[in-house]
Amino acid sequence: MPKKQSINLNNKTILVTGSPGFIGANLVIRLLSTLTSGTIVSLDNMNDYYDPKLKEYRLSLIDAVAQTSPVNHIFIRGSIADKALVEETFQTYRPSVVVNLAAQAGVRYSIDHPDVYIESNIIGFYNILEACRHSYPSDSADPSHSSGPAHPAHPSNSAEEGTDGKDGVA
Repeated sequence: MPKKQSINLNNKTILVTGSPGFIGANLVIRLLSTLTSGTIVSLDNMNDYYDPKLKEYRLSLIDAVAQTSPVNHIFIRGSIADKALVEETFQTYRPSVVVNLAAQAGVRYSIDHPDVYIESNIIGFYNILEACRHSYPSDSADPSHSSGPAHPAHPSNSAEEGTDGKDGVA
C-alpha cells in the first residue's frame, strides 16, 4: 500500500463549495479550528431544498469559529452554475485547494426536478473543473499549459443530508 502524503494547508487559500451543508460546515469549522494561517472561501447558493434556517444556523457556527481563528473566512452567496461568478471567485482569491461539496442532493427529488440536478451537479461541477484548469497562467513557455489548484476534490454527496433535518454540527 502506498504511503499517504501529508499536505500542509497553512498559508493557502482553500475554496469550499457547499459550506452550509453538513459535510461542508464541519470541514470549514475544522479548517478554521486547526489551521494557523490562510484563507477559507466558502461558496453556496443557499437554496431551499431543505430548511434554509439550518444552513443559516451552520453559517452562524462557522462565523463564530471564524471570529477567533487566525484564518480568514469569506462567504460568497451564489451558485457554482454561474460561470461568471465561479471565474470571478477564482480570479479574485486564486485558491490552491478546491473542495467541491456543492451539489443538489435527494435522488427522489431528481426524478421530478431533473433540471435542478443538471444545473448544479453537471454544469456547476463543470464550471469548477474548468476554473481549476484555466484560472492561472502557466509558468510553462507553452501557452496551452495552465496551472490551477494543486488539489481539487469532489466527493459524491447524494445522501449528504439526513431526512430528519438533524445533523451533528456541534
